[in-house]
Amino acid sequence: MKIKKPYCIFSSVVLSTFSLFSATNDTNSVDLGTIVVEATAISKYRPESVNSATFTDVPIEKLPCVVDTLTEDFIRERNPTDLNDLLRHVPGIETGGTSLLVRQPGLFTVRGKGGSEPAIDGIYSVGRGAGLFMDPFLMERVEIVKGPVASLAGGSGAASNANGAGGSINLYLKGANLRNDEINLQANASVGKNTFRQRAMADVNEVFLDEKAAFRVVGSADYYEPAYINQGSQKGARPRESFSLSPSFIFKPNDDVSFGLKTLFQYTDAPSYIGVPVWRGRPAGGYSWYESSCRRGDRQHYEGMLINPWVDWQVNENWLLKFGGAFQFSSMDHRTREPYYVNKGDELLNYFYTGYWMSGLKYKDNSQFESSSSLMRSYSAYVRSIYDTEFDFGLKNSFLTQLDTRHQEGSVFSAPTTRHGITLQDSISYSWVTLLGGVRYDFIHLRDSASSKGQDGNAVSPRAGLSIQPLDWLVFFGNVSQTRTPMLGVKSADGEILTKPWYATQVEGGVRFKTFERLWLSASLYRIAQENTPIQIGNTTSYEQEGRNTSRGFELSATGDITDDWSMMAMYSFNNYTDRAIAPGLKGRDFERYPAHTFTYNTSYRVSSGPLEDIVLGCGFRFRSMSYACVRGQFQDKNLRFDPSYLFDVNVSIPFSKFGGSENVVLTLGVRNLFGEKYFDTSRHYYECLAGEPRTFEIGIRAKW
Repeated sequence: MKIKKPYCIFSSVVLSTFSLFSATNDTNSVDLGTIVVEATAISKYRPESVNSATFTDVPIEKLPCVVDTLTEDFIRERNPTDLNDLLRHVPGIETGGTSLLVRQPGLFTVRGKGGSEPAIDGIYSVGRGAGLFMDPFLMERVEIVKGPVASLAGGSGAASNANGAGGSINLYLKGANLRNDEINLQANASVGKNTFRQRAMADVNEVFLDEKAAFRVVGSADYYEPAYINQGSQKGARPRESFSLSPSFIFKPNDDVSFGLKTLFQYTDAPSYIGVPVWRGRPAGGYSWYESSCRRGDRQHYEGMLINPWVDWQVNENWLLKFGGAFQFSSMDHRTREPYYVNKGDELLNYFYTGYWMSGLKYKDNSQFESSSSLMRSYSAYVRSIYDTEFDFGLKNSFLTQLDTRHQEGSVFSAPTTRHGITLQDSISYSWVTLLGGVRYDFIHLRDSASSKGQDGNAVSPRAGLSIQPLDWLVFFGNVSQTRTPMLGVKSADGEILTKPWYATQVEGGVRFKTFERLWLSASLYRIAQENTPIQIGNTTSYEQEGRNTSRGFELSATGDITDDWSMMAMYSFNNYTDRAIAPGLKGRDFERYPAHTFTYNTSYRVSSGPLEDIVLGCGFRFRSMSYACVRGQFQDKNLRFDPSYLFDVNVSIPFSKFGGSENVVLTLGVRNLFGEKYFDTSRHYYECLAGEPRTFEIGIRAKW
């Protein structure tokens, strides 16, 4: 494979630099300060505390709700290339297509409820499209809070959608820290049938001003030849080029005050891809697995920016104030040719039964979605007060108040929107019982636009939770929570604006217990009922607010350390989805809109003795059961389905000291999709289904000092 892009040169320079560090020559020794030997540290898959479920740092086992966390160690070992690739390791999370053509790109469903937009540091929504191209290397961790959580951050469905009922996805960017100077470099190359990828990453943290200030720069570059540009009508298209840069700064003049700045800059120029039709689990309409309907010149571009200043002030021993703000910008455009499809008539029925179009066509040349561009800007600010009190008789109380505001404009799908919110939350602990209660009020204003009249809306979202820990190794928990959001800018068939808010209510209960000293097992049952969601009337732009659906399910997990040398994260999710707007017994009421059963397993084991000592072995498994391909969430036909998928990954990390080099440098080898499973990874509709990657072999080098 001939490669002419500068990424090869860049990666070669990085790899050559690593080789210098691996050499052992006493006459040319360099003082690198305190050496951190990566190979001797066991992976950390379970964090000591999480923040996004309460906006306060709480041990994960004491929470009255479920929070699944992907740590920095996990991200480094699995080496995901984007958010979709990373979140596949959490069962019960799906996405509606990884393309800018999608109406709301970069959104994820949680527990069968649609449209959770990821948020940075738990409060700043990433903005339309950003989630498609974010490199997980920039993240310290990702926390997924399960269930409606509008009592903290507000409902996500403020304008023309019913999103955010199933949970929240919270991204915590790596930020400057005062711990120590540190440099991390990484380069990877992967190759498979008709696909090739190179990634180069750097993370540098520098402490100065007598350890009162620090500056950190995290960046990545990605060159990617996906399989679909090496066959079909898109053959010969220019590969993807993507860059990310995240500089940050912190200054702590004294023990009570810290302030800093986080930034994020993204750029992606990629070949367009919207997938192929599906029929009985395979590509239909004459397409092959890795074929594309797009043309060689069809591209999608994304540029994004985040600027986030913040201040933490420990007013006194009990009172902490936090201030933050953000300016976010994104620009997107794409040109795409869709696969051929029809929405009604005999040709559609013939496709349902045969998987072929009577017309014999493969491409839809006159689509209204063939090209588009959009610009988005948002301005956010918040102030958060946390007051902790501990009484002599053992009662502890933590009271949180937050005021926040957000203004967003420029979206191609909605008028400028302003939201003001206030959050109140109280946590009371006594002995082995903790009670959590909270409520949030939102006022949302939708401005006048060319397509709609200005409109105001209000929402009140409450929550309550209880955790009981009679023993150090045993916790019972439960919660009731509700997300309520006004529907703005949505009209009925007679032109009237729909005014009823939609809401989703969850009831959940579960248990956690610890074994093997640091391995926590968890089980929970939940039910989420959603009411008043809008249903599109035919192919019009009108809606009726008659949507009602329910998700029921249970989740199991085992996360932590079995021994000092063996870490594990295993998760299982069962979800049953019911569209209650359809009468019992009719087609489409009870169906697998999302996979009913999903399971993931990841483990990392460090060999502790013998000739393989300090070598780390890892493996992963991902399973998704059958599900149906839909249009706007509506069942179409039993033949339009995705078959179950079984994906195995293996990897090994070998310190260069095994070859006589430095312990600061690690060689990594891996195989993704070990058995070459052919499967669909995401989909927008039944005619826009995106195939998962084929088997790929990966080699990489990491250095840390």
